[in-house]
Amino acid sequence: MKFMVLADVHQSEKHWQLLYEAVCDEKPDLVAIAGDLLPKYDGILAQLSFLPALKEYASAIRNKGAELVLILGNDDNHLAIPEMEKGDQQNLWHYVSDRVKKVSGWEICGCPWISDYPFAYKYWVAVESKDQSAISPLQLGPPATISSKNEIETIPDLEAYLKAKPSINQSLEKMAGQVKNISNSIWLIHGPPTKMDFDLCGSGDRVGSPAVYNFIAEKQPLLTTHGHIHEAPALNGGVWVKKLGRTVCIQAGQSFEELNYAIFNLNEGKIENLEHSIYGKYRDEL
Repeated sequence: MKFMVLADVHQSEKHWQLLYEAVCDEKPDLVAIAGDLLPKYDGILAQLSFLPALKEYASAIRNKGAELVLILGNDDNHLAIPEMEKGDQQNLWHYVSDRVKKVSGWEICGCPWISDYPFAYKYWVAVESKDQSAISPLQLGPPATISSKNEIETIPDLEAYLKAKPSINQSLEKMAGQVKNISNSIWLIHGPPTKMDFDLCGSGDRVGSPAVYNFIAEKQPLLTTHGHIHEAPALNGGVWVKKLGRTVCIQAGQSFEELNYAIFNLNEGKIENLEHSIYGKYRDEL
């Protein structure tokens, strides 16, 4: 079975056209997108107007014979959630945010939550764990979410707002409890783990999640795929895949011009012919 994994298609609408063209060329059986789907060039409030186009791209991809599995990410307007769920019901895609779905025989799980960061939109932000409440010391504007009327809404007390939500650890553990075979499961986790070079920002900061790292190290799923920090592979000299124990972890990155994705075959729980659209074949033993 041939897989294509990527994230952060929101760089521009052009990236959705590039994805469709890549599907036509690569002919994958399954395409998994680990968050940040909606182009943001006109601002986050305007993203809802892209949903009809998203459905058209999804339909075109499905018509090429590929299953489409996806989650939203931290730059996606959360008012899109009902349409994502509706698209799931209409078999346009499999929406796996905070849920486990069996797709083409594989248990696939999705975690859209990230730890706090400087940017104002906080809907998808969660604490690492309930005993650790960390707020970024740098805040680029007042913390905010989006109201039901699609208007920016300031959060008066960010710490209280975050403490009222499940933690990243709780989200991951809840899904793990629903998985029948964790060692054969596939996880779309938008935020990258710490300690694995997938979290290096252009500023030089490393912003990976300890909760995600600890979860992978303990549970040892078959595969995790991440996004969020587009530039990390380029800054790391093209490092886009690593192993943590037996788990293969992929962060394909994303660029403004080209489409970054990884492609591989998955046969009887073994990943084969792993290749990156920009950096080429992965030649080490998996």
